[in-house]
Amino acid sequence: MKSASKRIGLGIGMCALASLLGGNAAFAQDAASDAESLWKKAGFQISGTVLASYTQNFNNPYNNINQLRIFDTAANSFMANMTQLVFERPANASGSGMDRVGFRARLNFGTDARFSRARTNFQPGNDNTELDMQEMYGEYIAPIGNGLKIQAGKINTLIGYEVINAWENPNFSRTMMFGLSQAFTTTGIRFTYPFAKWATATIGLINGWDNVEDNNRGKSFEYLVALTPHEKFGISFFGSYGAEQSNGNAFAGTVAQVGGCTNGATGCDPTAKRVVTGAIITIKPIDSTTLVLEPYYGNESNASTTSGTGNGRWNGMVAYLIHDLNDQTKPNAFSLRVRGEIWEDAGGSRACAGAFNTVGNTNTCAGNGVGQNVVFGGAIQGNTLPTITNNPFAAGNGLTAWETTFTLQWKPAPALQTRVEYRYDHADHNVYLKGTQAANFQNTLGFSVAYMW
Repeated sequence: MKSASKRIGLGIGMCALASLLGGNAAFAQDAASDAESLWKKAGFQISGTVLASYTQNFNNPYNNINQLRIFDTAANSFMANMTQLVFERPANASGSGMDRVGFRARLNFGTDARFSRARTNFQPGNDNTELDMQEMYGEYIAPIGNGLKIQAGKINTLIGYEVINAWENPNFSRTMMFGLSQAFTTTGIRFTYPFAKWATATIGLINGWDNVEDNNRGKSFEYLVALTPHEKFGISFFGSYGAEQSNGNAFAGTVAQVGGCTNGATGCDPTAKRVVTGAIITIKPIDSTTLVLEPYYGNESNASTTSGTGNGRWNGMVAYLIHDLNDQTKPNAFSLRVRGEIWEDAGGSRACAGAFNTVGNTNTCAGNGVGQNVVFGGAIQGNTLPTITNNPFAAGNGLTAWETTFTLQWKPAPALQTRVEYRYDHADHNVYLKGTQAANFQNTLGFSVAYMW
């Protein structure tokens, strides 16, 4: 009887333990399920991308710099370009109360962040830090008419077709027009209203181009009007207007982010106005093919470096042809992209001897007299250029350059994007390097891999 009682007691104990453990497991599972449910109910989303690349410059420049490039600046080198994390809660126009409130925080790590961070002046001047808060804003959709979206904070610019993230562009490398003469981000307040399904207008009041903190006492305006009258045709008009040059006292005496002026230097004109305007024309003759045209014009008073006074002017045209060889939403998706660009810096204010040389850019062209190579916001700094002859750009002349880019994209899986890209650059001045000699051309072969989750 005693032995039987022990066995019965042990059995009851084991059952109780199993019940307790099972209850705890069920509780943990329920808690995780509840947390997931609350996360989804709150509308929170997390996503990210990892990007790496290699670029071969067949000119083999002695300083290992691809001149007049943005982000893909390291010649003959592997690059850990970016790890990006996005935490957001998109506002819902069809909801009510808190459903209409949202935010986005986009954080970048890697070599690309060195340049975008210095460019958007979280750290003015040269900066090696591989961390950049690309976007950080809140938004609210007011229940007015079709819904008025109000966004405030640091957000990607309305200007231009291309963006900072390479995987969101048709090609891996960026245009000169984007990298040298358009804003990356703006900080301020923005209003967007959809007048109809085919017509949306946006206007913003901002600190200026790439200014987290304003570098003068003025503000700039930005605008975008997007029209899609037909599913196979769309046109957007964009632009900005305002004072962009430094008042000489911004950022506690560091080099100003926009305007190319140091504290107290001549040529800083905080009353000078910069105006840019452009359009994005999208045509889809067939479902698998897209043609994009982007004409662009910019002008800024007292910004020319060719004469020391007068207006700086820059303009260009970019054409993209995107042809999908098969369904891009399925594995083994192939796509061919061709880009052609011509870009003019008539006043010498945007490239080489222009404003961006002083803010950690790579646009110190071969033999232009600046005497430094600056890459990734200062990763390579203070290297004296050798004597390079036959380079009229050294006198601060204007520049006209053009490029042709061919990109083959393969996505073995929808979340994995691979690209191989050939690009040929040419200019009317010897702004590139072939070995240690100035040249008017360069050609590169690039490879990139991006994983998106």
